[in-house]
Amino acid sequence: MSENSPAPTPTRSVYGFVMYIASYTLFFIYLIWAYIPDPWLHSLGLTYWPQKYWAVAIPVFVCCCLAIFALLIYPGVSLMMTPDLSSVHTITDEYARSPKSAVKGSIPPIYDIPISEVCHRLYLKKKN
Repeated sequence: MSENSPAPTPTRSVYGFVMYIASYTLFFIYLIWAYIPDPWLHSLGLTYWPQKYWAVAIPVFVCCCLAIFALLIYPGVSLMMTPDLSSVHTITDEYARSPKSAVKGSIPPIYDIPISEVCHRLYLKKKN
């Protein structure tokens, strides 16, 4: 089986299971640290935890960064990669197919409709 295949392999299944268990374990430890009062943790000998402020600050920071990325950065990069309206790349590209002749009465082959024909059909009024 190919190394780049998305199909499950024994190695991937083991790594996936370990990551699944590790993520739930770390989340459980995070919840314990966030909700159990400091005196209880100190009585257990756990005195090296960060301040409780970070239990709220880190998720808020991650959510703000995600919102900024989703609302500003991703659309901005998308707009920067879009060609100008006056660019020929908005009309055609190297994969465009020219119309080929077909037998009368048969289904024509797939091709890109020229922009002049598109404009003609969309914007010119039909005469009766």
